[in-house]
Amino acid sequence: MHFLRCLAVVSALTFTLYAAEEKLRLVRETDALTPEQERAGFHVPPGFEVQLFASEPQINKPINMAFDARGRLWVSSTVEYPYAADKGRWSDPQGTHVKGSRDAIKILEDTDGDGRADKVTDFANELNIPTGVLPWHKPEHKAGCIAWSIPNIWYFADTNGDDIADHREVIFGPLGYEKDTHGMCSSFRLGLDGWVYATHGFNNTSQFKARDGSTLELHSGNVFRFKPDGSRVEAWTHGQVNPFGLCWDRYGNLYSADCHSSPIYQLIRGAHYPSFGKPHDGLGFAPVMCQHTHGSTGICGIVYIDGGVWGPEWDDHTFVGNCVTSRVNQDKVTFTGSTPKANEQPDFLTSDDPWFRPVDLQLGPDSALYIADFYNKIIGHYEVPLDHPGRDKERGRIWRIVKTSGTSKLTLSPSLDLTDWRAALQNPAPFVQRAMLVKMLDAPQIEALPLLIRNAQQTPADDASLTLAYRIAIRDHLHLPGAFGKLDTNSQNFIADIALAVPTADAAAFHLRRLQNAAPITPPILAHISRHGDPALLLEAISLARQAPLTLPAPDNANTKINSGERGQPSTSHQIATIQAISDGLAERGTPPPPELLAWAQELATQLLDSTAKQPTPAWTTLGDAKWSLQPRKLTDGTEAPVLQSIAKGGGDEESRTGTLKSKNFAAPTQLTLWINGHRGLPSAEAHEKNLVRVVEAETGHVLARVFPPRSDAAQRFELDFKGHTDKPVRIEIIDGDDGKAYAWLGITGIEPAVVSVNDFHSADTTRESLKTLAVILQHSAPAALREKLAAYLPPRPAPPPLPVSREQRKQLDTLIATRVSALAKAKPDLETGANVFKMNCAACHQIKGEGGLIGPQLDGIGARGPARLCEDILDPNRNVDAHFHLHMLTLKDGSTFAGFLKAELGQIQLLADATGKEHRIAKKDIAKTEVTPISLMPPTFGQTLDEATFIDLLGYLLSEKAAK
Repeated sequence: MHFLRCLAVVSALTFTLYAAEEKLRLVRETDALTPEQERAGFHVPPGFEVQLFASEPQINKPINMAFDARGRLWVSSTVEYPYAADKGRWSDPQGTHVKGSRDAIKILEDTDGDGRADKVTDFANELNIPTGVLPWHKPEHKAGCIAWSIPNIWYFADTNGDDIADHREVIFGPLGYEKDTHGMCSSFRLGLDGWVYATHGFNNTSQFKARDGSTLELHSGNVFRFKPDGSRVEAWTHGQVNPFGLCWDRYGNLYSADCHSSPIYQLIRGAHYPSFGKPHDGLGFAPVMCQHTHGSTGICGIVYIDGGVWGPEWDDHTFVGNCVTSRVNQDKVTFTGSTPKANEQPDFLTSDDPWFRPVDLQLGPDSALYIADFYNKIIGHYEVPLDHPGRDKERGRIWRIVKTSGTSKLTLSPSLDLTDWRAALQNPAPFVQRAMLVKMLDAPQIEALPLLIRNAQQTPADDASLTLAYRIAIRDHLHLPGAFGKLDTNSQNFIADIALAVPTADAAAFHLRRLQNAAPITPPILAHISRHGDPALLLEAISLARQAPLTLPAPDNANTKINSGERGQPSTSHQIATIQAISDGLAERGTPPPPELLAWAQELATQLLDSTAKQPTPAWTTLGDAKWSLQPRKLTDGTEAPVLQSIAKGGGDEESRTGTLKSKNFAAPTQLTLWINGHRGLPSAEAHEKNLVRVVEAETGHVLARVFPPRSDAAQRFELDFKGHTDKPVRIEIIDGDDGKAYAWLGITGIEPAVVSVNDFHSADTTRESLKTLAVILQHSAPAALREKLAAYLPPRPAPPPLPVSREQRKQLDTLIATRVSALAKAKPDLETGANVFKMNCAACHQIKGEGGLIGPQLDGIGARGPARLCEDILDPNRNVDAHFHLHMLTLKDGSTFAGFLKAELGQIQLLADATGKEHRIAKKDIAKTEVTPISLMPPTFGQTLDEATFIDLLGYLLSEKAAK
């Protein structure tokens, strides 16, 4: 039941309050209240009141709710959660009944109209963690519902009118549940189009097959739809991490609540949404309408208020359940054209009882808001063991929030006339166009393509949702045979980037024709031709690419893009990018590089090796392990410049590397100006002298001048006087002697007079990186002599996979955790320093408030875990690892091993990330064995690499990540 997903994250208090408000910890430290006691602690806006609709023993743990045409509330109720029942308890191979289970689909009725359920019927019993439920039945039956119960989506029917299911039929299944009983199918909603819309949750993989032969494979978060009778199934959108909750607005736009990405999405049919590391299709991710997190990643259940049900002042408000902070959050939705924006409002409902866990919301036919309360001390799977005795099994409530005046029945908008696609697309109303674009995806027709392209070109840029809807429609129409032949020159230029999202041979041929007509050559185009084109096209693409440079993004130190330039003058970097793009496309296809590409790579490698051997004294020489790079940085005069610094991304092992960068010798000027940035240890610590820039005599090494970094990311100007040493041979030495993991780097730029330039480092570094790329491509195909020369540029063999923590190591970690928790209680953490430690050590994989990577879980609201659990998560990350983040250990056919987080599969390539966030492409054909182990990608070394003071600052910062209001 994936609405409870809160692995490593969820709301919290500021550091100064966490000890005083322990009741808001993820594992609550208060006692359970009676329903009446809980009700007394609710707070809602004036004009609303909270009523109890149902509670234990009428129900146990409610998960999903839905109303039928008679106004009865159907509820999926569980006691079994979080355990999937052992198959030995199944009555048959389908799991039709689970022996001894009290899980059920219940019908709740208020027969006397007092707002309280007084009749409860177990419609379908002996289930296993039922989630989605939708009242619906075939004409020949008296009543029925579609529901999820491990391991299937079921149709339960009452054939004789007693409101008890005596017919059970599998619609789809078996489907995924094994990895995580959070991440199953749920939120079943019947659309006006007759399709059932549903969410597929975190981590599990499911294969669907409908009666018409249509199939669908879903991994982790997605939204899909199916016909109630199981006759067809199809994807609606792709991605999201862990959606739970669906609703529509008056325009027919579908919205979801999601955990670990963004609380609310408007779901554009065919669009892709962010998920942990998964790529989009080439069109980019859909617009994000909600830029805030509501203080946690445990968002579940959504209702959209409009149609005047609570009066016009409440139209376009959304409510989502926040089962971590024990609130119902509120947003006001505004539109730019058809593009929504969620504007955060004060919480609609708060509770004094931290056991309140709102997991589903429904607007009833009586215009009241119904809230399913999974009343519990513990939320989520990984905060404590699954068998923790604190997990409540019996209590559950359903609340009814009533507006005391000014309500009305929901007024449905008139149905749109979508019979004529031309008229609908020419309608000035953006929502009419959006609705037509959705319908057209059912049956694309080639004659619509010119109008789609014309409208897309004229769509206002600020209506991002309509823009994407048109691009998706064009994408799908370009799949039609002959579609590319219908395009005029203007249309061809406009749809060129859209065609990159069309994985067909026709699209690849289209791209090649454009290259033949002098269109700019880009890596994505070459990769597309290599991945999807007819093999005969590839040689032509290689020939064209050898004659002309690519259009590339600018290097990190430049402010402009590198344009395509003149044909016949490709630079080395352009050739490398070309070869890499083609090689990547072929690898995803599972096809070896053709001899023509390998010959080109060999020629280029030979040229680079020869030029390296003939190079005069390099402008810069490196000693040690520091990772020097050119990065844009701010200067204290407000400008920006490329800075040659001792880090690339920063943080962790990279920043702890030490080394020296020496310039070539030059004649000392009378005065030398330098701009220097960087640090001398943590801001709270006394400045050390390990990092410095100095100028020394070339012959003796005598130090003539030295400058320490200003303890700032912004570069500061320094002037050095060399009167008396003018014209002596000297050199600049940049020394990074700090092996710390944060605030341990320095950089230099703006050397005047220009006796040596930081940009000269880029040229040498580019040559090294080019040879590294070619060494990998040619490691199995180049002649022996060339392979031997390139061997020095091959990446080092990966470190061996981490070993499980031993019993003795676990004891040591327990002692360290206790020591750090004790130290925190006596300390005053520097939150600014802690934020920077997080940025340097954690942000490559984790995100807070939209900043950072999405390889590991988002950490919005992490402080609710409290200091003891946070210390455990950081110092012993292998203790509780979500199955989604288990380490993939690959044994390759050459005997080497690699361990990382599996981000995606790209054709015949597995894309994995290592502990620094760096991506690695591993060909499936090179993998001998894959093992998935319950070990975290996060290194268990922070107890050694972060001293106690630094660790306390980091802990204080994480604890300060508080819940919303």
